[in-house]
Amino acid sequence: MSFASTGRLLIIIAVFAFVGQVGVAGAADEPKKEKKVVKAAGPVGQMGGGIQSTKASGADKVAKSRSCSGVTPKIKKVTPDQGTTGDKVTISGENFGEPGCISGVSFGPGSPAKFTQRDEGTVSVTVPEGKRGLEMLTLTGFTGEDSKPFLRK
Repeated sequence: MSFASTGRLLIIIAVFAFVGQVGVAGAADEPKKEKKVVKAAGPVGQMGGGIQSTKASGADKVAKSRSCSGVTPKIKKVTPDQGTTGDKVTISGENFGEPGCISGVSFGPGSPAKFTQRDEGTVSVTVPEGKRGLEMLTLTGFTGEDSKPFLRK
């Protein structure tokens, strides 16, 4: 191959590379249209007063339009910290995110509870049926969970 033909080949490669870059940049500027399906309902019998309530593993189903904190939720206070089946309990804390960001509340393993997230720092929950004794009340959010002891009478 002569120097002249090698030079022409390099020019052709350079032109294709430039066209490829323009094509990529042009495509990146176009808005992408994606359809996303969001399922907000949890298992039967575990809905929380009209606000999303799902199993802890359902955190990936939280709608993209919500502003869920990137920080792990922190329980500051459980009022009251003891009770019986059917009692109402209020969980106060921080980093819960907007209503719908909390994906689950449970009183020990295998004991999910019905709950309603009121705002970014308050969740109301009903004590579910279960064995008496000290249990860990666990609140699961978009990016993690926190627990506090709860005495079930």
